[in-house]
Amino acid sequence: MKISKNDGIATLPTVMVLGMMTLAVVVSITSIAFNELFISQGLAQSSNALFYAEGGARDALTRIVRKKNYTCSTTDCYSIDFVTNGCTNNSGCAKVSVSSGLGTTANPKIIMSKGIMKAGMRRIQVSVILDNGTTVASSQNGEITSTTWTELTN
Repeated sequence: MKISKNDGIATLPTVMVLGMMTLAVVVSITSIAFNELFISQGLAQSSNALFYAEGGARDALTRIVRKKNYTCSTTDCYSIDFVTNGCTNNSGCAKVSVSSGLGTTANPKIIMSKGIMKAGMRRIQVSVILDNGTTVASSQNGEITSTTWTELTN
């Protein structure tokens, strides 16, 4: 058997092609994994923001129960931090306002609650009717008889 200078010349290009194909597969898998990670983090932040918005709305309902004429109608009238410095850092809070509606069918109280968790933000609107919507003063005792919860998507 005679050994030639050209023996194994095809080995280097073959190894290089296989290496590039392996690198392409690794980069693709890593890219997909990072995309999935970002999607799941966004979903978790959005879910937390919804929980915070619901918590803010429930807090406003409690304030209305305690004082039927409660209003706080400026935008983001008060905030609730669910984590330390939540609203300051946009990392876990609710911003809430309550309209000056009377709580009647024609003029319900409207609660606006915005939950914030980093990049996630969800808004809930709650329409509150007191005393079955009656305007008769003798029939009013401030009881919440109806609420309609709507998530706002704009």
